[in-house]
Amino acid sequence: MTKDRGRLTAAGAAFAMMVVATAGAGAQTAAPALPAWIVGCWAGDVRGERVHERWIAADGDTLIGTSHTLKGDTLSAFEFLRVVRKNGRVVYLAQPGGAPPTEFAASATDPGLTAITFENPEHDFPKRIGYQRVDETHLTAWIDGGRSGGGRRFEFPMQRARCEP
Repeated sequence: MTKDRGRLTAAGAAFAMMVVATAGAGAQTAAPALPAWIVGCWAGDVRGERVHERWIAADGDTLIGTSHTLKGDTLSAFEFLRVVRKNGRVVYLAQPGGAPPTEFAASATDPGLTAITFENPEHDFPKRIGYQRVDETHLTAWIDGGRSGGGRRFEFPMQRARCEP
């Protein structure tokens, strides 16, 4: 495995939001930053399957990701992902199996900029998606049923992986 230096990272610097000041007659407006630590390639073994995520910074307002899961040598799931700045918020867009996008708005981040949670209380499951940066080479992605989701939660521990061509 190789480290992907200088890349954002797995939605992928951190998924946390930071405040960026913008000029305007002496006033400052908070504009969220994208979680840059997710950029790069990530992989992990979860419940007998191999999960892969790849994130790139498309521009200053967009991270583009793909996820695929292998059971043995067979593709068992894939997903198109984006993290974008939209209407002054950070939004995670998921398209499992290529379906139309479902939006999850950033609802929480930790002060150390090492974790971010996205939420859509109207969605069936998951209602929340999160990423926690463990260190430079490890992160945990997770999904759950929200605050009243009955404790249903799935975690996907991953580590930096070689980006295949």
